Amino acid sequence: MKILRVVGDIYPDVIGGLEIHAHEMSKMQAHLGHEVTVFTSNTNNLPEEEFKYGYRIIRYSRIIKIFGNSISSALLIKLLKNRYNYDIIHAHSHLFLSTNICALMRFIGSSPLIISNHGIMSASAPVWFNKIYLNTIGKWTLNRADKIICYTDGERENIEKLGVDHKKISVIHNGVDITLFAPKISENLKNRNQIVWVGRHVPGKGVEYLIEAFSQVQKKIPGAHLVLIGDGSEKTTIEEKIRKMHSQSSVTLIDYLDNTALPKIYNQSNVFVLPSLMEGVPRTLLEAMACGLPVITTNLPHLLDIVDGAGLVVPSKDPTLLSDAILTILEDAFLAEKIGQKGRSKIEHGYSWEDTVKKTLALYETVLDSS
Repeated sequence: MKILRVVGDIYPDVIGGLEIHAHEMSKMQAHLGHEVTVFTSNTNNLPEEEFKYGYRIIRYSRIIKIFGNSISSALLIKLLKNRYNYDIIHAHSHLFLSTNICALMRFIGSSPLIISNHGIMSASAPVWFNKIYLNTIGKWTLNRADKIICYTDGERENIEKLGVDHKKISVIHNGVDITLFAPKISENLKNRNQIVWVGRHVPGKGVEYLIEAFSQVQKKIPGAHLVLIGDGSEKTTIEEKIRKMHSQSSVTLIDYLDNTALPKIYNQSNVFVLPSLMEGVPRTLLEAMACGLPVITTNLPHLLDIVDGAGLVVPSKDPTLLSDAILTILEDAFLAEKIGQKGRSKIEHGYSWEDTVKKTLALYETVLDSS
């Protein structure tokens, strides 16, 4: 197949779960013999076109970036010229202008369109804006797709509630490379009482509540350490929060870490924390579980089944209960090992990356057969 992937940003140009997903999907599909082209925005004056990782990357210039969203007229022109040149157009996230433009192309006429949902709401935009957008442009965009991919049944139900035809929606779990992300006993330094978070410093990630929770953890375990991996618009605010809580000497901030280096961090840690106020199904959560690391997440409905038995769930915006959960894992090695093993088993049997790619390609075939 000739596949066109359209995504606002892509790894390694930009670090993030969606970006890594789009990159790994393109790489694997190309490895399986498909011709893959990616349209993405240009960051840091990169080449306009290049072939790497087995697929072709075509970058378009952007005018400005708002709420993590690249605004560009160049993409519109590229899609107008190329909208029939591929068997499938696969856009990522209804929250991005790049996907809105793909939906417009499908409306006026184009190759079949697949849209992957990577979370129903944006962590970068205010809640009021999310609600207005979802019930107008977001709903319209999703309804233009031939098929919509969701990670969980809960996400599928949320999209149906927007008024999207349920027949368009398919559930294909997110996945991780279970060979790369695996427990490595030889590197295990889990006597460190280390807590790890990986993500983007943007509103809605709840990192400020993790900082407060960590301060409470330190009162009982003075040697505890927190590692925050990621960059973003709110990083300065987080740094100031750390100073306010007098935790500078116990917190390590890392702007960038190659995805292949993450397993070592997970294997050196005792617990992974996801304090988000809103999320899709983050790859970081699955990666941590694949490494046998106990996880703690906020009570986001679509994550409950995934985390069940593999970690603890706490209310959002509650540093005290979050610190209690962290202490529960740090102070009970038997529990930590038990739920870590359960997490690894769940990923092995239900969230392998190979399975994700296989099911995505099968969905393409179904769409082409019916078009």
